[in-house]
Amino acid sequence: MKFELCDEELAGLEQELEDAGGLARLQALAEMAWHLRQRDSLRALKLIAESERRLAIAQAAGKPLPPPLAARLGLRLSLAASEIAVHFCRLDEAHTQLRRARACLLGLSEADYAWAVGDCWLVEAALAKASGERSRELQALRQAEAVCAASGDAQRAGIARGVACSEFSISQSADEHAPATSGAPVAGGPAAEAWQLAAQAFPLCLREPATAAGLFLRAAELARGMGMRRFVCIVTMNAGNAWLELGDLNNAASCFEQAAELAARTGWPVLMGTSQTQIGRVLRHLGRFEESQTVLHEALALLRVAPPGTIKAFACSELALTLLSLGQAPASVAVMDEAIALYRAAQSNVNLALNLVRQARAQAQLGATEAALAAAGEAQALIERFGYTALAVELAEALAEVHRHGGAKLPPPPGMTAPSATIHFAQTALHRGMSIPGWKPPPALLAYLADAWAEADEMAQAYSYARLARLAHEQGDALKLKDPRTMLHLLGYRSLLAARASEPVAPPPLRPAVEPTPPAPGPLSAGPESLTPKEGEILQLLARNYSNKEIAQALGVSAETVKWHLKGLYGKLAAGSRRHAVTRARTLGMLHSGA
Repeated sequence: MKFELCDEELAGLEQELEDAGGLARLQALAEMAWHLRQRDSLRALKLIAESERRLAIAQAAGKPLPPPLAARLGLRLSLAASEIAVHFCRLDEAHTQLRRARACLLGLSEADYAWAVGDCWLVEAALAKASGERSRELQALRQAEAVCAASGDAQRAGIARGVACSEFSISQSADEHAPATSGAPVAGGPAAEAWQLAAQAFPLCLREPATAAGLFLRAAELARGMGMRRFVCIVTMNAGNAWLELGDLNNAASCFEQAAELAARTGWPVLMGTSQTQIGRVLRHLGRFEESQTVLHEALALLRVAPPGTIKAFACSELALTLLSLGQAPASVAVMDEAIALYRAAQSNVNLALNLVRQARAQAQLGATEAALAAAGEAQALIERFGYTALAVELAEALAEVHRHGGAKLPPPPGMTAPSATIHFAQTALHRGMSIPGWKPPPALLAYLADAWAEADEMAQAYSYARLARLAHEQGDALKLKDPRTMLHLLGYRSLLAARASEPVAPPPLRPAVEPTPPAPGPLSAGPESLTPKEGEILQLLARNYSNKEIAQALGVSAETVKWHLKGLYGKLAAGSRRHAVTRARTLGMLHSGA
C-alpha cells in the first residue's frame, strides 16, 4: 500500500470501492480511509467506523480474517485514525490509536512489516510535533528515515528523508546531527519530490528568500495533486513569508489567502489558527493594526487546543509586533518574551534569532538599552552561526534603534565613519539588504535614513534619501494590494463579496492602506505621539513664536534642518501652517504648560 496516492489513482480506488463487496470492500475501505486522511478527514473517519463495524460483525459471526490481513487492516485503520486525531489536536486519542497500530506489527507478513514500521515512526513524529516534544519528534524522524530507506520503497524513503531534512534544517542545533542519509535525492515520485524541495527551501528562507519562495510554491503544486493538504498549507504560507522578507505584499497576501481558504476547508484548528496568524501578520504590514490585533486574538483562541510549541510562539510573536505598532511597548515585550521562551524550548533557532532581533527593537523603544543589547547579541551569534543573511538586515535596523534611543550611553561601533551610530547601522542594513537577490529597499528604511541625516544636520544626504524613499514608495507596487477583493478576503468578508457579486455596483472602497512600517515604529511613524525629540523641541519653540532663524540658533542647527523638521511636524499633526500646528498640539496636550 502506497503512502500517498495521486488524484488519478485515488479516483481508481474510489471506483474500486463502489464495485467491491465482501472482503475486497473491507480492504478498499481501509485503503480509502488512509488516503482521505488529509483530503477529507471527516469522510475518512466515517470509512474507518464502517470498516470497524464490518470487522466486528465478521468476528461475531465466527468468520475472523486471516491474522496477517487482520493485522494489516487494523494497522492501517489505526494509523489513519491517529493522524486524523493529530490534525484535530485530540492528542490522547492519537496516542491510543498509535499504540493499537504498533500492537498490530507483530501479526504482519514480512513483506508488510518494513513499510509499516516506517509509517508508525512518521505518524509518531507528527504526534510528537503536535505535542511540542521536539526531541522525541527528531528521534522519530531519524528512525523513520533509516527504516524507510531500508524498506526498498522509494516513495516512503524520499518522503521520510524530506521530512527529516526539513525539520533538522529548522533546528540546526549543535547537539543534533543531520539526517543519516545524505547525498543525491531519493527517487519517489511527486510526494517525495515535494518534501525534498521544501527541505531545500527551509535553509534559504533568511538567506535567499526569492529562491525559497519559488521552491515552496513548486513543492505546493506537486503536493496538491497528491492530496497532501496540510503540507500544501504550510509550504504556501512559507512562500508568503519569503515574499514578505522581500517586501512583496501582493504575492505574500495571495499565498496567505490561498492557505487560509484551504485550512478552513480542513476544519483542523491548529492549521486554521496558523493561517489566521498569517492573515494578522499581513494586515499589520498593511497598517491595519486594530484589525490585525483582532485576527491574532482569534488565532490564539483557535490554538488553545494545542500544547505549547512553535505554533503558539508564532502567534504570540506576531501579536507582540502588532501591539508594538499600536504603541503598547510594555505589553509587546511581555508577549514576545513568551514567544522567545517557546522557541527556545522547541530549539527552533531560526525563529529564536528572528524574535530576539524584534525584542531588541522593542526594548530599545522602552529605553531598556542593556536588555536590548543582550537580545541583539544572542541573535547575532545565531545569525553568524547559521548564516541567516536576510536576518542580518533586521539586526542592523534593530541596532540603529538601540543607538537612537540610548546613544549617549553607548560607545560608537568599530570602524564607524558616519556622523552617528544610528546612521552607521541603518546604512549597514541597507547595504546588507542590497546584497540579497530580489531584496528591495523599503521606503520606511530610506525615510529613516533621511531623518537620521537631518538630525545630523547633513541636509544634502537627508534630501537624497528622502527622494529615494519617495521613489521607492511610488514604484513599489508590492506595497499596495492591486485587487481590493484580496483585502476583503484577508479581513474575512467573504459573505460580503458573495452578496455584492450579483449587484451592478462595485463594493464600497476600503480605507486607504498605508505603507508597511517596520516592527518598531521609527521617527516617521504616523500619529502625534511619534514626534522625534528634535521635533518636540521645535514644537515648543514654535509655540513661543520663534522664527525659523531663532529656532536654528537656539538648537545649534541650520535653517535647512529646521525646515526639514517642520515639514515632518506638519505631516504628523495634520497641520497646514505654524499656527495650525500649535493649535493641534495644544488640543492633543503635547505642549508643556506655559508654552
